[in-house]
Amino acid sequence: MEHSTNASGSGQEETVVSPTGHSEEFAQQRVSNPTKEAWVLDSLKKRRTEFLHKQQIRAFVGTWNVNGKAPPADLGQLTAWLGFVPDNEAELDKLPELVVLGFQELDVRAEAFVYNNSVKDMEWTEAVERSMGGAKQKLVKVASKQLIGMFIMVYVRTDMVDVVTDVKMASVGCGIMGMVGNKGAVAVRLTFRDTPMCFVCAHLAHDGAQVERRNAQFHDLSRRLTFAGSAADADPLTPSADVVGSGATEADRMHSVFDHSYVVWFGDLNYRLAIDTGDMDEILARGEHRSLLGLDQLQIVRMNKQAFAGFEEGHIDFAPTYKYIVGTSEYDARRRPAWCDRVLWWTRPGCEDGVQSEAYESVDSVCTSDHKPVRAQLGLDVWRVDVEQRRAVFLEVLRELDRYENECIPTANVEATTVDFGDVYFGRAVRRQLRVGNSGQVPLEYGFVATPNRAAVAPGWLRISPEHGMLLPGQHVDVELVISVDERTSAPLSTRQEDLDDILVLHLTRGRDYFIQVHGAYQVSVYGMSLDVLVHCKGAVRNMTRADFEQCLRSGQFSVPRSMWLLIDFLSRYGVDRGLTLFNYSGDSVLGRRIREWLDTDQPLDPGTILQWPEGGDAQGSSRMSLTDQTLVASAISDIDVLAPSTAEALEQLSLGTWTPTPMRAESDSESEPDLEPDSHRHLSSGQAAEAIAGRAAHDAGVDTVASCLVELLRALPSPLIPTALYTACIEAGGHSRAAALEALEVLPPGNLNVLVYLLAFLREAVERGATAAARVARVFAPALLRPPVGHIRVDAEDGYAEMFVLYLLQSHGQI
Repeated sequence: MEHSTNASGSGQEETVVSPTGHSEEFAQQRVSNPTKEAWVLDSLKKRRTEFLHKQQIRAFVGTWNVNGKAPPADLGQLTAWLGFVPDNEAELDKLPELVVLGFQELDVRAEAFVYNNSVKDMEWTEAVERSMGGAKQKLVKVASKQLIGMFIMVYVRTDMVDVVTDVKMASVGCGIMGMVGNKGAVAVRLTFRDTPMCFVCAHLAHDGAQVERRNAQFHDLSRRLTFAGSAADADPLTPSADVVGSGATEADRMHSVFDHSYVVWFGDLNYRLAIDTGDMDEILARGEHRSLLGLDQLQIVRMNKQAFAGFEEGHIDFAPTYKYIVGTSEYDARRRPAWCDRVLWWTRPGCEDGVQSEAYESVDSVCTSDHKPVRAQLGLDVWRVDVEQRRAVFLEVLRELDRYENECIPTANVEATTVDFGDVYFGRAVRRQLRVGNSGQVPLEYGFVATPNRAAVAPGWLRISPEHGMLLPGQHVDVELVISVDERTSAPLSTRQEDLDDILVLHLTRGRDYFIQVHGAYQVSVYGMSLDVLVHCKGAVRNMTRADFEQCLRSGQFSVPRSMWLLIDFLSRYGVDRGLTLFNYSGDSVLGRRIREWLDTDQPLDPGTILQWPEGGDAQGSSRMSLTDQTLVASAISDIDVLAPSTAEALEQLSLGTWTPTPMRAESDSESEPDLEPDSHRHLSSGQAAEAIAGRAAHDAGVDTVASCLVELLRALPSPLIPTALYTACIEAGGHSRAAALEALEVLPPGNLNVLVYLLAFLREAVERGATAAARVARVFAPALLRPPVGHIRVDAEDGYAEMFVLYLLQSHGQI
């Protein structure tokens, strides 16, 4: 066997065993269609016992943070850690086939960090091999890798050396500045017979509060640890370069940690206990450490899939391994004990149950470090692939597939040719299912395809899942069809230029096409309607026809949309004037739908219903207002001073100066255009009612819902109030000054400017009167006013700049 040594940097040693020429030539047939590929792989899986021969081996995995200390003078401590060293030569044949040892903090000298130079690896290697005694004669080191304080060694039993191939190593630093090797990982990958496996020795960020950083380092190492060159297939059913695919070879790409059948990840992972219970010393003194495992951060992040998702670990029945007073088995009272040193494993799908934990323990008698060493003995299922037999099985599967395809043309049973979605509302998805079954004798490949009139498979308001697939004879699939109208697709629907009608084409490969008609009745709404249409609408939009919209657009227009005026007027009267907070609560969805219905059918917003809406409940349920409060509110609504001007009337002037009562009217060619002020649009004048309302809670579920409706109305505009073409200029202005913000709006279309000034005047008054905070307004309205163009790449500070832009506008009194 040929060995080679390579020095990577000053003092970093790599020892590699050259591969012995492991390779296989397989059938050159290709299954290029993904759906056929899935069927072939499923068939191979059912017949895997015909070409796979499984064997179980044992792997000893040890990890120890040595705290920068030299090897113990008493080699018996190392022998105690290794555990597998037999007492006599007669038991040498019982040695594990693989021995993997990992160290952390091997070298903590300053020069090792600065110059990436360490000389401790040879010292520890010699000590370990001396502690093996006669077992060393039965073991061969096939790989080692060091990165400053991290060091990994892999030994193979001499009678198994010839079946271990494709040995590769890698290292990645993720410490200081995310790159320095004081933290990171060293890894070795190898193939045992035809089973690729990877061993990762890691040292993650210390300190109990660094959970998120440790999680991030795990994901960073998983991404950056790669191995070059060829490798055996991680799944013996899917030889990636031979059986299935388009011909790319394994040598053409880098292999990640998870391109293996098994990954064993071990080391000082530094996860601590989430909290200090206050009585840990007593618990540990009583030997009840198992009761603390529920606080283990590593178990918590695994359960929440924040890191090490899919990894398994042996049963922990040993005391925390950190932090000890050096030279003793007593915990350092200055630190919270924790299970920092761990051994975990991951198995590739298809290789489940291939790893079994036979032993998992720490060695309490070793006292030279502030960590106790940990060891695990694992049983690993490895396999040998009979290449010729696998090829024969594969060819039989292909012939079986060909026979199925040639027996008859595929046919499908489509449950319906018409799918009716009923009434469809803006922002509310409607789902239907279409069952497609294979009624023929061969595998059926189906897929929805584009039509000559449309490049996409379906219109933008319709989603299909799955769009394509494969069914074996007798199988069926329920295809989900979802209609969802949002601001991206609502504009032509809102003016009846288009309808929710379409014909989908379901195509069978080598078969016929099926035509499925989909239909929905879109309920026209002010939500999802463009601003230039909204300012022309003077009545109910729900039942308007296409001709009605065309006539409406030729008539006069309001300064601001009537729907927005109604919402702001209500918030001014029953929110700001009553001393309630705005934009801090989301409101009630049921009431929100009712308010939308009133706006769409041009009905006034009913204060009697809105103000008595129970928080988190239905209007039919018990109100959260007492009977006395309900009576006083009713009195307040009826006791109205007709002469008092409203805030909304003043806002209609689009002036940021002093209010003067001017009713809101449409800009019409006709003098007979009706006044938009509703009968109930007046201020409260009853002292008793005002006092009762002022005594209400700081917020009201009904008023909160109206506020949410206002924000959603802005979000629903197909083109935002500040056009996307100005987005970049506005964001840049938000990072500079108020003057820059005002300059960015100089090219704002006049109609948009009118509405923006009107909205800002109301928001400014709400802030000045304590109904909300300027920062809260900026956070809520920035996403509604500023929408990035399609394909825009966001940067981290963008949201903050958008909020600052809105704050600048709020501060620009009389300057817009």
